[in-house]
Amino acid sequence: MVEIFSLDSLLPLISYGSFLLLIFYGQRIQTSVILLSVRRKLGRLEIMRAESRKRFVETAHRYQSGGNAADRVDRLINSFAIPPVSLDPNGIVGKLEHILNTYDEHLKTEVRTLAASASEAEINNLTNLLEVSIGLDTMYRVVRHYYLLARKGGGMIALVQLQMSLPTIMEEAEAYHAGIEAFAEGKPVGDGVGPLVARSLVSESDAKEIVKDTVLYETMFEGRKILIVRAKGPGGNVGKPGMAVEKLIQETGPIALVVTVDAALKMEGESSGEIAEGVGAAIGGPGIERYRIEEAAAKHSVPMLAVVVKMSSKEAISPITETIRKSVPETAARVRQRILEWTKIGETAIVAGIGNTIGTP
Repeated sequence: MVEIFSLDSLLPLISYGSFLLLIFYGQRIQTSVILLSVRRKLGRLEIMRAESRKRFVETAHRYQSGGNAADRVDRLINSFAIPPVSLDPNGIVGKLEHILNTYDEHLKTEVRTLAASASEAEINNLTNLLEVSIGLDTMYRVVRHYYLLARKGGGMIALVQLQMSLPTIMEEAEAYHAGIEAFAEGKPVGDGVGPLVARSLVSESDAKEIVKDTVLYETMFEGRKILIVRAKGPGGNVGKPGMAVEKLIQETGPIALVVTVDAALKMEGESSGEIAEGVGAAIGGPGIERYRIEEAAAKHSVPMLAVVVKMSSKEAISPITETIRKSVPETAARVRQRILEWTKIGETAIVAGIGNTIGTP
């Protein structure tokens, strides 16, 4: 019996067939594979978004006398702040500050309505939890938008761009998701390392509120007067450290030095809790508070030094790790050393502990 088709004769046919298949359907196959990958990530985002919303509603219910917080949550999660027009940049910092202050007060007012019996610290914590929910919801909706556009129109370029951006988006989303527990339970987070360092520089001292949600401690160190600024705790709060430093420079005689202490995003390969020093104002956010410090310091020729503790974005807004907590004494020692090197006996220095004071009295 003669064998009509051998394996050797089939292989070329399979190769040619596969080649023709890739020519006519290769892009469609690649698009389907990428869409499947993006859909999995979108599903993960949807789970995180739902969990954050559920946790906010549950936490808000603790402070309610009646009603249902879920009725207003979706409206809050879909809220937004429109940045000022930047065609004429003159005065844009003041406009941006006004908008962000208004948005912050809007969220807190709504949270007070939902949690009528909550204290001011608990209101701040709930507002932080709400901001986590808003962030996760925004990331989910953006990814879903481009996913549906790519699936609808088959836009390969847009789909590849989305696939390239997804690792960064998912890393940020995981960081937000990790912060749910801390903000719901009022636990200190990694970003609070600046306020922790600031508080460790003071043994026994009464704090006074110098500007909104920002307190001032005064202490002496080796003949130098140290003015220590940080946000008001123990609620989730970052305060107005830039405004406080600006006010001190303008109103409290000559200032010899400003030292800012903050958390910094570590690069891959770097260790969490690693301490680094530099020049300038170490303060994140939209730039308003940093602008105030830089403007006042430049006007009065005050040197600015920065000491930072490195950590990942996930560590920054999740419950503080033991590694980061152990870096506080060494960071405080470095701040003291810089003060000794840059100031003389009888001079005054400002230390600003930048960060979220949740769980930090």
